[in-house]
Amino acid sequence: MNIATLPESLQALALGLVQNIFGIQDLLFAKYLLAGLLVILAIVLFLLALRVMRSDDKQELAQEKHIPQTLSHEGMTLELCDKNNTPSVRCVITRAGRRKMKCDIVERLDTIKASEGDEVTFVFPPLLAAGRKVNAFRATLMESDISGRRTDQLTLSAPLEYTLLKRRKHGRKKVVDQQFIRVKVWMADSRTSAIQFQDAVPDIGVNSYAQDQSGHDTNSVINISKGGIALQVRNQVLPSMCVVAAPVVISIFMFNFKEKVFRPYWYAGEVRSMEERDEGYTRLGISFNDAGRMDEDTGSIHWG
Repeated sequence: MNIATLPESLQALALGLVQNIFGIQDLLFAKYLLAGLLVILAIVLFLLALRVMRSDDKQELAQEKHIPQTLSHEGMTLELCDKNNTPSVRCVITRAGRRKMKCDIVERLDTIKASEGDEVTFVFPPLLAAGRKVNAFRATLMESDISGRRTDQLTLSAPLEYTLLKRRKHGRKKVVDQQFIRVKVWMADSRTSAIQFQDAVPDIGVNSYAQDQSGHDTNSVINISKGGIALQVRNQVLPSMCVVAAPVVISIFMFNFKEKVFRPYWYAGEVRSMEERDEGYTRLGISFNDAGRMDEDTGSIHWG
């Protein structure tokens, strides 16, 4: 905003007000001060207009019926979660109709346990709806990746209810360097097994330094969290008793950079998922449900 663009009568009035309010006699200095005030006023008006525009955007998302279209338009990723809020697949909404939606699967984390007709929960980045934050909705699974016409697509009903869910309790950490982690897995129940795990040969192993015929050097750790671990295991060394829901005992040797040694961590859990991949490998998902401590004197593990 330029003072020269004002009509002469307004210029004189504005300059008179500035001189009277600030007690300024110098006309040139008053002009500079007035110009500065006009610039500040313009900035304030711009910020107010920007705030109003952003407020209008939020009001648009406040209507729940617009959320599926917003998720689809923005290409936001949704996670289909089981009853324990553990994600099984990630997908994006490719069609959001009034009665049903189409979701394309972009990443598989586990097997989908829900069947046609079951209510499922989808989690998405938080949005404002009706004055509160929501990040999840329930919908009916109309066609799954197994029962539907496409194995990479899900058909859902329109959302039944929106809510705010806590996100995944344990963040996954991708393991890039396999040199600093070693894993041993026994297909055994920690409560009933008589195996001396400290000295026993594991049923599945991950060890990049292995030089024998065990195949442990070809297996790898995909990611790990406080709640579980995902392994990539060569099919040729996958034991036949390794099935979904089978109990396991697992030993994880993590390299301690400060002490320059491997430290063992013991867990009991179960196989949560098995997904066959290309090139003769299977993705094995294991969840932890108990932690153990090795007694160095007796070699036994104390659980809980």
